[in-house]
Amino acid sequence: MIRGYAEQPSPYAGGHMTLRVSTDAPRFRVEFHRYETGMTLTDKTPWLPGEHAPPHLPAHDWGRPGTGLRGEPLRPWSGYPVRAPAEPGVYVAVLVEGDESGSDRTDPDRTTPDGREDRALFVVRPQRPAARILYKLPLFTYHAYNLIDGRPYDPERLIGHWCLYTMPDQVPEPGVSLHRPGGGTGGTPWDVHNFDPYDPTPRQTFVHWDARFIAWAARRGYAVDYCTDLDLHREGAALLEPYRLMVSAGHDEYWSDAMRAAVAEHVAAGRNAAFFGGNTCWWRVVFHDPLTFSRVGVWHEEGPPENELIGVSFRNGGERDRDDHPEPVGYRVQHADHWVYEGTGLRDGDVFGLAENLVGYECDGADFDRAAAPPYAPTGADGTPAGFTILAVGDARASGWGFGNGAATMGLYEAAAPATRPQAPGAPATRPHARGGIVFNAATTDWPRGLATCAAVERITANVLDRLS
Repeated sequence: MIRGYAEQPSPYAGGHMTLRVSTDAPRFRVEFHRYETGMTLTDKTPWLPGEHAPPHLPAHDWGRPGTGLRGEPLRPWSGYPVRAPAEPGVYVAVLVEGDESGSDRTDPDRTTPDGREDRALFVVRPQRPAARILYKLPLFTYHAYNLIDGRPYDPERLIGHWCLYTMPDQVPEPGVSLHRPGGGTGGTPWDVHNFDPYDPTPRQTFVHWDARFIAWAARRGYAVDYCTDLDLHREGAALLEPYRLMVSAGHDEYWSDAMRAAVAEHVAAGRNAAFFGGNTCWWRVVFHDPLTFSRVGVWHEEGPPENELIGVSFRNGGERDRDDHPEPVGYRVQHADHWVYEGTGLRDGDVFGLAENLVGYECDGADFDRAAAPPYAPTGADGTPAGFTILAVGDARASGWGFGNGAATMGLYEAAAPATRPQAPGAPATRPHARGGIVFNAATTDWPRGLATCAAVERITANVLDRLS
């Protein structure tokens, strides 16, 4: 058994980082694989001494001494200082167990970033911004679902294999820590049993949605920098300022106040955001310390509705397990003359993504009058911004699983520019932004999967990235 995590989820290129590892092997080594169109080995460590330490409670920093449910002391996981790779990107540290003679005891699969143990995900950031697009990995969502090894709670073992969906009442401290294994890979997501017949990789892991989008962008030659939720939470709008476009894909469900404020400021200043996912910004999270967060409720009940930022909401879309609701759902086009559709050949009323079952497994929508004739327009009753244009509709009710208005709505809006502040007498004139930026939302988690086989999904994605970056 070997598990580990990067103490710094997003170190700078060539900087220092620490891997925390627990193993029952006498020694181990680390292989650093950069993920772009696939796994590429970039470096590896010599053999390191293996040490075993127990799991800690989910809210604890596993790199520090801890206590169990009954107050028993728990040893910290050993730290191994390493230098971060020199080239920015998304990386997977593959952990290889060794025996006393210096030979490999295990042979992990290096063809995939995914695994239930023996690997850890991290991002390497450039020393200076090097691209116009910043892609954000949903680290908070990964950890919200992260069970570590998936075993049920065992009061006799007093181990912390829980997540925000399974937390026992007797856990003394709320929330989950970012300093524990899992979080994208190397752990087991809570809903691993919720099998996707179109993609056997587990949902709520890096490989299922984010890796697909990143690989597609790399094949198309897009220059992209990477960050995590934690970077956006800590650094706010200053992180986004050098970039024209922030991109999120797949399942970006858990957002803090600081993250929302940063993206809102980014688009109000005339820059852009694109969400190629669904169930986005659903849960509002709060931090109890720099590393531990819990959820306090869904955004439209605990704060301003998520529509105000992203244009749509899960409460008007839907969710399903395809085994229960196998009927495929695609997007029906409206406003086919919009620049988003340029080069697709689509016309109003056409459906794309039906063969790919594009709309799901979770999708978001803007409220509109279903009794009206298309093209549908938002009512604004749910907080959808004025000027949001619905470009496609996926009827979630047709397959029996819609929420609220019961439809996914792909679309976009132009954010309002901030109000011009009065200038002091004699101050140099400033040129305020004439308008805010654009927010695009594909409004379905499985959009990245459609990139592989649906020409319309590919072209729309390229149009959005080209225009907004």
